[in-house]
Amino acid sequence: MPTSRKSSKQPHKPAGSSRSRAGQGRASPPVDRMALLAHQIRTPLATVTSLAQGLMRRADHLSIDEIRGRAEKIWRASRRVDELVETIMSYTRLNAGAMTLNLSSFNLDALIRRVCREESSHEPHRPFSIDLQGLPTRFLGDPVLLEQALAILLSNAMKYSPPEGPISVTGRVSDEGIVTVSVKGKGIGISERDLPFLMQPFFRGQNAKNIPGTGLGLSLA
Repeated sequence: MPTSRKSSKQPHKPAGSSRSRAGQGRASPPVDRMALLAHQIRTPLATVTSLAQGLMRRADHLSIDEIRGRAEKIWRASRRVDELVETIMSYTRLNAGAMTLNLSSFNLDALIRRVCREESSHEPHRPFSIDLQGLPTRFLGDPVLLEQALAILLSNAMKYSPPEGPISVTGRVSDEGIVTVSVKGKGIGISERDLPFLMQPFFRGQNAKNIPGTGLGLSLA
């Protein structure tokens, strides 16, 4: 999977989000978009419903390990629904001009490590490396939006990589004071013909059609 990057200046240059340009790519009609979102939400909800019904009917005949296994699947499916709802809400706020910067000074190194720790906890057996060098301890930006952008990149890297595929996060500061944070995975990759459309809302690569997703993540990041 190609490296994804988020770059910002140090304190004298506020960090934040930027809007993606739709361009003239292969955008889906509104009806198709709504159908996609509905399908993406219904799929994990169907998983939750099926597993919950099974537990209700057979709880007395299941072992502790079986109950724990089904409970974990329910948790993962409900987490997927929560991520979808948050993504849709963020996209709606962005389009309505309601997503604004709330600048504050924070420890960038600590924020990156915390987000990495939280995301990697969902797949504890996956190799995960963090290499941050010289990042500023006092950084001016919107920590909530930067956290969301980083979480999107990490989630994508994990989703499109095999379970054993390593994820690496690096952070560097250039001589000009530019901070570059890179997220890299070894996943299915991105075809050259899809690259111009990656940042378009609802766009999904040809090789990602069978993997759950809305196509909104990178446009938000």
